[in-house]
Amino acid sequence: MEAWPLLTRIWRLQRALAEESEPCLAEYDLGPRELMLLAFVEHRPFAGQLARELHLPAPSVTHALKRLERAGLITRENDPADLRRFLFRLTPRGRRALAAGRACLVGRLRARLGRLTPEERETLVTLLDRVLEERP
Repeated sequence: MEAWPLLTRIWRLQRALAEESEPCLAEYDLGPRELMLLAFVEHRPFAGQLARELHLPAPSVTHALKRLERAGLITRENDPADLRRFLFRLTPRGRRALAAGRACLVGRLRARLGRLTPEERETLVTLLDRVLEERP
């Protein structure tokens, strides 16, 4: 199979899951991108780290973090180890939003994966892991 048809299928799946999860995420005024950012903030509290990890421009990440902060989903505080940078942390509301959003997306994906046999799901995970391996 050519790479382009595979890429378009991955894109379509991502878009379908995003659209199907919109009603669940609306309670917290989140989109799937912001939900993923919350998930990353949970373990990577610095903006630069987030930008590198998500492969996004730093200004885009900073803008999204400010939006999440205004929504009361994260807090920003000075890093005691380096006062030139900020630490971002989930608020209790942010934790609830993350849990609800994860449950929503997982539920939508499970419904789609339910079309596969257990063996097909296992094969899919194995193949995706191989494709995601970082090799030069």
